Amino acid sequence: ENMGAAFNQHNIEELVHWYKLPSQLDLFYQVAVKNIDLKDLKEFNVTGDKLDPPRPVKTVHEFKQEFSPHHHPSAKKDAELIIFGESSDRIVYNLANCCKPIPGDDVFGFVTTGKGLTIHRTNCPNAAKLLANYGHRVVKTKWAKNKEISFLTGLKIVGMDDVGVIHKITNLISGELKINISALSVEAKEGLFEGNIKVFVHDREELDELVQRLKSLPGIESVERYDTEDVAA
Repeated sequence: ENMGAAFNQHNIEELVHWYKLPSQLDLFYQVAVKNIDLKDLKEFNVTGDKLDPPRPVKTVHEFKQEFSPHHHPSAKKDAELIIFGESSDRIVYNLANCCKPIPGDDVFGFVTTGKGLTIHRTNCPNAAKLLANYGHRVVKTKWAKNKEISFLTGLKIVGMDDVGVIHKITNLISGELKINISALSVEAKEGLFEGNIKVFVHDREELDELVQRLKSLPGIESVERYDTEDVAA
């Protein structure tokens, strides 16, 4: 912020590319554990609110030497926590209400006093503050495969207010994809409808398929995921 650069998707992706990291999660984790010093950003130029990284891009080899001189393959594995895996029965955790993560989302764990581990999405509105100010409480986290647990999430659907459109939507979700619907509300105005629907999905892959199938229905203009604190199981 002192540089005038915004905390946005463009700048995050520039940093991921600059440090040759595999994902945003790895960037946040390296910053949180102070393997990456944000003072190094003084090498960047700022155009408007966008970061313009210097060239050439740091290579993976340079990154490991500079920030992890004692790195070895098992170190990363030791830092990871498998959610819903074999060790989940030994972990007290909960899913953050502020971002409602589901399996497949990039996530990190945050140790909360009295509540154990809270799982946040890396693009959670609170992620930057938690990672910047409480890095010592951050635990690198990833999902394990588990198709037996469902998660409640919300979708906002906008489209043409045609006869039978709601039936097509519910038939696709419940009939074809066998996804359970928790709640559905629809408002129509000036030939358009806006529907808010809450569904139980197993993971991000299933949610993405649902979104794409809904977008392919005639008359549907947009389908977006939303996360609110009132989306509760």
